[in-house]
Amino acid sequence: MNRPAALLLASCLALPALPSEVADSVRTVGIDAVTVTADRRAKDLRAAVPTQALDAAEMRSLGALQLSDAVKMMGGAIIKDYGGIGGLKTVSVRSLGAAHTGVVLDGVPVTDAQTGQIDLGRFALDGVENITLSGGQEDGILMSARQYASASTLAIKTARPTFTGKAVNIAASVKGGSFGFVNPSLRLDGHLGERLALSVSGDYTHVRGDYPYRQDNGNATVERRRENSDIDSWHVETNLFGSFDGGRELTAKAYYYASERGLPTNILYNEFAGQRLWDRNFFLQGKYTRRYGHRWALSATGKWNRSYNRYYDPVVYNAKGYDDERYRQDEGYVSAAVSYRPLECLSLSLATDGIVNAMNATLHEFAVPVRYTLLNVLAARYVHERLTVSASVLSTATHETVHRGVAAPGRHRLSPAVSLSAKPFGGEDFRIRLMYKDVFRLPTFNDLYYGTVGTRTLLPEKAMQLDGGITWMKLPRGWVSRWSVTADAFYNRVTDKIVAVPTKNLFIWSMMNIGRVDVKGVETTAEIQFDFPGRVAATVSGSYTWQRALDKTSSTEMPYKATFNHQIPYTPRHSGSVRAAITMPWVNLGWTMVASGERYCNQYNSPEYRLDGYCEHNLTAWREFTVRAVRLKVQAEVLNVGGGNYEVVKNYPMPGRQLRAGVVVNY
Repeated sequence: MNRPAALLLASCLALPALPSEVADSVRTVGIDAVTVTADRRAKDLRAAVPTQALDAAEMRSLGALQLSDAVKMMGGAIIKDYGGIGGLKTVSVRSLGAAHTGVVLDGVPVTDAQTGQIDLGRFALDGVENITLSGGQEDGILMSARQYASASTLAIKTARPTFTGKAVNIAASVKGGSFGFVNPSLRLDGHLGERLALSVSGDYTHVRGDYPYRQDNGNATVERRRENSDIDSWHVETNLFGSFDGGRELTAKAYYYASERGLPTNILYNEFAGQRLWDRNFFLQGKYTRRYGHRWALSATGKWNRSYNRYYDPVVYNAKGYDDERYRQDEGYVSAAVSYRPLECLSLSLATDGIVNAMNATLHEFAVPVRYTLLNVLAARYVHERLTVSASVLSTATHETVHRGVAAPGRHRLSPAVSLSAKPFGGEDFRIRLMYKDVFRLPTFNDLYYGTVGTRTLLPEKAMQLDGGITWMKLPRGWVSRWSVTADAFYNRVTDKIVAVPTKNLFIWSMMNIGRVDVKGVETTAEIQFDFPGRVAATVSGSYTWQRALDKTSSTEMPYKATFNHQIPYTPRHSGSVRAAITMPWVNLGWTMVASGERYCNQYNSPEYRLDGYCEHNLTAWREFTVRAVRLKVQAEVLNVGGGNYEVVKNYPMPGRQLRAGVVVNY
């Protein structure tokens, strides 16, 4: 707390002790409520599981436009990017696969029963307060059972509006840049009485996406432009925030997203690109929490979600000559959690979730599956100044029905987890942490029911996680105001891995549980903050990850022995990032660097499947100033300063150098 705020608080506390005649002569002045919060960075370092967070100011210094732009700066996270703003983007943490990464929006999970993967490109960062990536489950135990079910969790928190002497906030922005990028947005915040606040926001994104790239063609290099890489997307959401007496909190969200995009083809095999994809997603969600004194707390969550996808391919070798497939998903979700604190240092919680997922498609004789899932979790947490221990056990039970054919069997499994953070030295904020977690993911509807590929008897894909690490933070005096270091060694084992393999007829593939992957790695992060005279501050941080993710399916059976002990596709041994930001009264500057070592695009690690490493640099400059009652922010960015057309996914080149600029107006 700074000195003026401390003096104000001390003065307010001293007023009741004044003599009555003096108190009567003092004029009463109303002031806005002051919320005192703990330092988020210190809280993340004290967590028993590896946790990384970025707030709105840090994401602005990165020049991040989409959620994926920010997540790729986090240690252990690998973004699979099919090129540019319009390309699909998924995240895998510590080589466990995108389906093992849970995405949580304002405390409510975001899911896709069809594919099991969430496209991070659909989430813009305007209006986001912070994001957190946890290499286990989120810190705390008062949460839904579904939040315990993922190997890692990416949590997104929407910013709650604040009002300074006015009832309405207006924020408008427009951004533009290379390759036809245009992105206007508008946000309105308003008071609804003393206890409620409403926020309505929307944005539109258009990208032409016709960026140039170089393609090797024998001994020659051909200059080309990316085709069918355009996107038009719309996003509108309404958020309701409520704070009431008795420790009651309410949040509700209505969300709509729509997009139409081209799907650029593999540049090696098909020069014609005509495939199109339409996405529509609408959901309503709400969360209510209440605290009953110091010992009891309740959380209730509900959500209804509908999504629609259309895939069109104008050139297919079938009777029609084209493909036009349409898919629809519906989900109903309810959750209730209660926590009890029998002792000052001990908390217990019980959570129950009920989920219904249904899917329909225009595919011939599609099964039309419905999945019923019941999740229960019992958790405990012990918190002391020098020791934190958390433990939980999750029960998962499923039942499936279909309109056609045979349904997949129901599943039941217990998944335990335990984590510990200890502070061995009283005078130092140095901590040791350990974690064990057992999780599994259910086969998706595509894995089970998609045409001839789906296999109804698939087992869940299991993952075992072990982590051991240290965190160390110092708050020295002088120009260096803070520095912190973390280092973790981890081991993950995936069994019954779900993969597509050819059957006896090599032209027909099916999903099978034949894979096993062992992942060993080291993950480190470091950050240092400077406070200089003249209101100048700087932050430098970085992360480095080494991973050895090996295929351990079989050393004797063909064809698996050919890839035994080979690195799994798209997983670099070495990866890392560095970011630096300096804030000054006249201008603010940011620089980021993301680097990846070589990878392989095939299970078989031969030279023809090797992808070169890459290093991308981005520069950002911005300034905020006030004109009367209007606050303006002007920002300019240079992305991929070196201009290289590197590939994250084989034969899907990324854009070269890009320029972006934007203006944000707040009133």
